[in-house]
This record gives sequence, C-alpha cells and structure tokens, in this order.
Amino acid sequence: MTQPVYLVTTHASHLPQDYQIVMVDGTVPDWEAKPGDLHWDHHRPGGADVQIDEIPAPQTRSLVEEQSTGQSPCFVTTMSDPDACCAATWVQLSRQDLTPETIDKLKAIAWDCDHLTVPDDLKQYEEFAAKAVVTLRNASEGIAADLGLPHNRKEWTDEHWEAYYSEDFRRGTEWLISAARGDCPYPGEQGEAEDYWQQLEADTRMLIDENRIRFIETGRGDVAICDQTSTSHAIDPRSFYNAIPRLRHSATVPLRPEAIIMRNQRTGGIQYTLGSIPLHPQQHQLDFTQGIFDRLTQAERTKDPESGEWGGRRTVGASPWDASSQLSVEEIVALLD
Repeated sequence: MTQPVYLVTTHASHLPQDYQIVMVDGTVPDWEAKPGDLHWDHHRPGGADVQIDEIPAPQTRSLVEEQSTGQSPCFVTTMSDPDACCAATWVQLSRQDLTPETIDKLKAIAWDCDHLTVPDDLKQYEEFAAKAVVTLRNASEGIAADLGLPHNRKEWTDEHWEAYYSEDFRRGTEWLISAARGDCPYPGEQGEAEDYWQQLEADTRMLIDENRIRFIETGRGDVAICDQTSTSHAIDPRSFYNAIPRLRHSATVPLRPEAIIMRNQRTGGIQYTLGSIPLHPQQHQLDFTQGIFDRLTQAERTKDPESGEWGGRRTVGASPWDASSQLSVEEIVALLD
C-alpha cells in the first residue's frame, strides 16, 4: 500500500481529489464521494456505539488494500480522537493482525474515548483503555513545536489548526498500528498516564471548590452543567462526572441523563458538548440525533444564519466546531425536550 495521508477537516473543499478518501468517525459537510471512496460514520441515526463496529473485517489483507482504487488513501475525520484513530487503524490491519485480543483492545479504547466506560465484556481492559486514551490525547503536546506553528495559539489560522489535528490523527493511528502488530507497546503501557488518576481527582475537587458545576431544573429533573471556561488546562470529562454524585448526595430532585460542558471555543466565545452521564439508568433512552441536534442547529441559525451545525451521535455531540455558539446554556436545556 502506498503511504497514506491523514486529514482532519470540516471543509469539503480541502479534500484532495487525487486520493482515495477513507472517511471515518464523522462526515465532512457537503462532501460527495467519488467512485471507490470509503465512508463509515457511526454518528448517523441508529449507528453503532463505536466506529469500528460499523466497519467490516478484512478477508485476508487490510480492508484498505482489498478495496483500493489504486490511488493513495487519504484518511479523513472531522475531529481527531482515539475512536477515529482506532477506526483508521482497523482498516489498515490485515486479518492476521486482527487477533481477538487486538480487536478487544481497539474496541475498549474506542469505547472509553466515546463513553468514558467499557461494556461488561471488555471490563478486563477498562484500566488499559483509560490509560491509552489519556496517553493518546496527551501525545499531541509536542506537535505544535514540531510543525513550527506559532507559540500563541490565538494566532493560529484554520490552516494551522487543520495541520495540528491532522498530525495528531496520523501519529495516534500509526502508534496503534505498530502496537497491534507487536512492534511497540500500546499507548499508556509504559507508565505515560500513571499520574492521570491524581490529576483526575485534583480536577474533580477544583470543579467543586470553584463552583463550576450547577444544575438547571426542568419538569423532568435536573440537568448537570459544567463550566470549564477559562481553566488553566483541559479537564477530562470524568472529573465532571465524578463530581456529580458528591454534589447530589442529598438531592431529592431526580437527575436527568443529559449533561452539558461549556468550554472556550478556539477562535473565541463558547463551545458546548452535549453528553450523557455514564451508566445513568436512562442513558440508553437518549438519541440526540432524533431531532435535538436539528433543533439546536435551527436555534443557532435563527441568531446567525451563517452558523454551522450541531452534530454527533446518539449520546454525545457538540455545537458548531468552527465558531462560537450563540446559545445560552438555558436555551440549550429548553430545547432538549
């Protein structure tokens, strides 16, 4: 197989025409596939819990070799994260590479990335997956310097951000491919995330002590809100979810499964993540793709006709990636029902 390239973008005009597009874990808006392009997106209504469960297994060689058009492959996703890396890894591994243990490890990493937990049949890989996800996310820290990007990220252009995330996607995928083939340890297996649990607890306490978590009452219970704006570093969502039961030990009002995180958007303003509380007894009833993302998008465009779309999968999604949301958190909660 010729050397692939990796691209993280939300702009169809940025997709190369002289490559076979292999699009995973997200669909670039307005993209039209060429004959032979490959496309899997578990964010669609009724999609699988993790991306690799949407992708068939190869017969002998890797899937990208078996379905090659002769053009070099370009792996594309709309957001670089370990689930996308697992998907890009899956299609580049041969049937021989995909041993039962390898399959379980890739699925566990993907589950932890998207759900912050793993299903019962993968419980033996729960700690492995959490450490792998943390290590993959932390591995991006040196990319900006390696690419020669401006030190001040506020000066970054869309091209800078695209280069940064594309390189992160490439490095994460190639690390997982090498690990699956036995050429190196998996991310996290050499102690890269050993201080993670201490940081997680410290951030949990910080969110509580700084009153960054509140609850908005609705007719069906409270919705948990976490304000992560203006924090000194990125906060793992687990810290938010770990703090919730400590704050509600004496609550009498039921807690809804939806949860909202507010962060600083990279170009200024606010970006929201609409997620769900792991293992909440009503989590399986959620499906944000059935009208909620559409309502939120329409509300954004009522305020700004040029706004992008809310999107994601059944139990997690986000406001438009490329611009600040125009909605208040109260408006978002009102649109959940």
